[in-house]
Amino acid sequence: MHTTTRSGIRIRTATPDDGDTVVELASLVDLHLPTEAVPTALAPMRFALTATDDGPLSHQDNHFLIAEDNDGFPVGSIVCGPPNWIARPGRASGLVRRRLLRRISTVHILAVRPEHRRRGVARDLLQQAEETFRGAGYAALTLRHDRELTAFYRQLGYTSVNRLSLMLPPQELFTLNDRPWKHAFKVLSADASVITVQGLPTITGVLPT
Repeated sequence: MHTTTRSGIRIRTATPDDGDTVVELASLVDLHLPTEAVPTALAPMRFALTATDDGPLSHQDNHFLIAEDNDGFPVGSIVCGPPNWIARPGRASGLVRRRLLRRISTVHILAVRPEHRRRGVARDLLQQAEETFRGAGYAALTLRHDRELTAFYRQLGYTSVNRLSLMLPPQELFTLNDRPWKHAFKVLSADASVITVQGLPTITGVLPT
């Protein structure tokens, strides 16, 4: 997949050969981890890049996009995949987990080189990813962000909150607080919506009954 934005930036899906590029760009993001822990945290991306199929996402349950300038130089990247909480013990049964993998995803990395920021690259990457997930029937896209980016994500239609909240069947409220991050989410399908539960904006309809 190749798309050229109005700003002239070209967005394409990543390939297994882009492992170094994806990790380099991801390293630009403050992951709130000790420096020595960052390589281990980013290592799974290289493995995920080797998994390709004919599904709607670029790499099975994961989606990798790279933004390039007019010279083909990589200036930004977005890495989306299953939320980490789905795999945590006790969070969901095997059947519910498999259904969730096809209905909700998260942006793990959204990175742009400093000299290319404030040019709409991050916006274009995010909107391109949203279009893919929407077309694939996903209910919502979530992410974590630093507090100073709250206005940026709200401008793009995201609900930014301190605690992520979802209503999962059978009427089970799931919440996640991950300091020092804030959470943001955007509903992508008509069968999902946002309601208020215990004072929290809550995604409902992720798994239709």
